[in-house]
Amino acid sequence: MINKQTAKPGKAWDKRYQAFDYLNVFLMIVLMFVIVYPFYYAVLNSFNADLIRKPSFIWNANWTLRPYQTVFGDVSIINGFINSVLRTVMGTALAVVTCSLAAFALSKSHLKMRALYLTIFIIPTFFDGGQIPAYLNLKSLGLLNTFWVYLVPKMFSFFWMTILMTNFRGIPNELEEAAYIDGASTARIFFGIVLPISLPALATIALYAAVSQWNSWYDTAYFTNSEKLTTLSWILMRTIKNQAFADMANDMHAFDNRAYNPEGVKMATMVVAAVPIIMIYPFLQRYFVKGLMVGSIKG
Repeated sequence: MINKQTAKPGKAWDKRYQAFDYLNVFLMIVLMFVIVYPFYYAVLNSFNADLIRKPSFIWNANWTLRPYQTVFGDVSIINGFINSVLRTVMGTALAVVTCSLAAFALSKSHLKMRALYLTIFIIPTFFDGGQIPAYLNLKSLGLLNTFWVYLVPKMFSFFWMTILMTNFRGIPNELEEAAYIDGASTARIFFGIVLPISLPALATIALYAAVSQWNSWYDTAYFTNSEKLTTLSWILMRTIKNQAFADMANDMHAFDNRAYNPEGVKMATMVVAAVPIIMIYPFLQRYFVKGLMVGSIKG
């Protein structure tokens, strides 16, 4: 009797399998092109000296550094970059700590009123009060026109907490019980045992939080009116909408305004805003997939 599991596949199956491989590779190349080319186009044309009359699609004929000189010579962009870095670092740290604490507590089935807490967290996820109630709430808390308006509203996310809670529930209870027997406190178990072995899930949440903080611009637009609190994402939004070109050109006394290229400055600003967050991905990519797969396989 022929064992179907050990039998070699026929030629027809081999051809179908190869056809699937070719189709899969072709689709991945197309997908990679769709994702990578817009960024390549922005980088390429940020060095294009003749962008307004002749944009480049593959290679530049005339190269220039003037758009980047304009960007890095603008004090508001430097200040916005510093604010974006600060809010990303601090906001990511606060989000990871807050979501981790909530997830660790809610991962315990013996927690009193656990169902009530989960209900309270779920309701705002599906029902949003809107922009005006959010503004009034932040105003009553005294967060408007302060740096805390960037941090407090993004300290917690139910989705992020769910990922961490699923990860914590997958940790064997025997590990914590052994630590309790040895005299460890709950805080010692959480910071010394649970968090170190949950690095993939924590890296996933950190990546989500960092991207959310770095790309956020609406809070700067709606909840602040001070130039000291301007972020790079908001400057990029203004630049794309052609609202900052005139002010930026007037401030650059060292450059010839006749050679000022607003489209090149737009591309350069996009590159400056995108590169820092893109550089984070290679360091967290190996943890990102593991963190998303937490709890998906049982047994």
